[in-house]
Amino acid sequence: MASLGRWGFAAAGLALALLADGGAGAAEPHVLRRWNQAEPETLDPQKSTGAQDAQVEQDLYEGLTIWDVNKHPAPGIAERWEVSADGMTYTFHLRQNATWSNGDPVTSADFLYSFRRLVDPKTAAGDIDPVRGVVNAEAINAGKITDTSRLGVEAPDPYTFVIHLVAPELTLPELMTGRFVYPVHRATIEAHPSDWTRPGIVVTNGAFTLKSWVPHDQLVLVKNPAYYNEAAIKLDEVDHIVSDDDGTALKRYLSGDLDVTRAPTRQLVALRKDYPGELHTGIARATSFMPFNMKRGPLGTDVRLRRALAMTVDRETLVTKVIVRGQKPAYSFTPEVIGSHGYRPEKFDFADWPAEERIKRARALMAEAGYGPDHPLHVTLTYTTNDEIRNMMTAIAAMWKSSLGVETTLDNQEFQVLLTTLNQKNYEIAALAFQIDFDDPVQYLRINATDAGDFNSAGYANPAYDALIRQARVTLDWPTRNALAEKAERLFMDDVPYIPLFSSANNFMVKPRVVGWRNNEADTPSRFLSLKD
Repeated sequence: MASLGRWGFAAAGLALALLADGGAGAAEPHVLRRWNQAEPETLDPQKSTGAQDAQVEQDLYEGLTIWDVNKHPAPGIAERWEVSADGMTYTFHLRQNATWSNGDPVTSADFLYSFRRLVDPKTAAGDIDPVRGVVNAEAINAGKITDTSRLGVEAPDPYTFVIHLVAPELTLPELMTGRFVYPVHRATIEAHPSDWTRPGIVVTNGAFTLKSWVPHDQLVLVKNPAYYNEAAIKLDEVDHIVSDDDGTALKRYLSGDLDVTRAPTRQLVALRKDYPGELHTGIARATSFMPFNMKRGPLGTDVRLRRALAMTVDRETLVTKVIVRGQKPAYSFTPEVIGSHGYRPEKFDFADWPAEERIKRARALMAEAGYGPDHPLHVTLTYTTNDEIRNMMTAIAAMWKSSLGVETTLDNQEFQVLLTTLNQKNYEIAALAFQIDFDDPVQYLRINATDAGDFNSAGYANPAYDALIRQARVTLDWPTRNALAEKAERLFMDDVPYIPLFSSANNFMVKPRVVGWRNNEADTPSRFLSLKD
């Protein structure tokens, strides 16, 4: 599934570390320490939105389907499934040896409860998108239907789960891999409604269980002996280390404490020279961007101002001199790497203009809107704690000052504060990133729909855009789906609710002892990883 990186410019950053532990003569346990970019907002998979939450949740839970090593949907708790001839009904057959960490069997009733909980407006779910196409899902979530049992899911027996759709859904198996549709343990939630995600209380069904959680420090996960595929899990423990400073993480890596860490941009040149065999670079399905608050102020109402600001960001300088990670300048919201099904991202019309022409046109737009040397535009740029982001925001503010005379105030906030700021639309311009798990432009573009909840950080609302996304979602062939998505992205780019900055790249330092690391994924599930003895 998708994740917003509200901390900066890569949707997720991971670090792994070995803890040598164990008594003399005994085999040392395989312990990995993974760096997590921020304190998890929650480990309730139906409520979370951040990439830092998803990194941990994918170790704790498992849905109907999972990703295989080639990033294709594969059997998870459902060992097989079939689709009706009209594409409107999916029937999932659950494996009968799957259990919760407390020994309870995982049954279709668990999915029934979790799906209904997801759409119940009382839950205040982070995103209902994976089930938006299920019969009555949107009406229940909007409060138009108050009986959640009318959701189009059923459990005819303990090991059969049926999903009824309002229209065909080409990517439903992919959507079922996501955290929002992970099953949760009903009895635990009902017994501990306010603290059921805490260590010693939470019951999970994934490859690992939660042993301890020290806020703003680390979350310790241990191998789940009740997991149905426990024999395939090679790690005994996974420690998710919380840190917003990748420079500190690199120091721990170089001292031998960490097995994997994200490579800080400012040290990439030196790392390529000194550790050529340990620096791993891959392409991410992620875009770093700056949303405008479309709900208030002149930026929200005047597209001329938004367009002028977008035109005068020198993306080439950003990726070659400010944050140098091997990224590609972005003039569309969808990253160009999403192309396996033939999608062509829609770019700003000024993408190929020379810099001088962009600045000239931008100044004219500002003047039309009533701003200039005698009446400069004042804006506030809100971002979260991170050296790279601060450097980026400082550089962009300087670009706007020199080309347009714009006065920029930089507003640095802690991550949790920024989440609230964004959700309450209490900002002018922010710094974000977004990533998805698989190559589908609709999954990328749908966060800009009016009904996308907290993911629609800009508060963008365009009925024509919404209609195109809805139509694309129910199309069962990729050429038609792509054509509709391209039309939607064209509308979006013309409205300029975002300033795309660059398509992200993954750069990680990886010790040779780590097996299974995937360069193109910033959040490799721990079940794929192991350590050489």
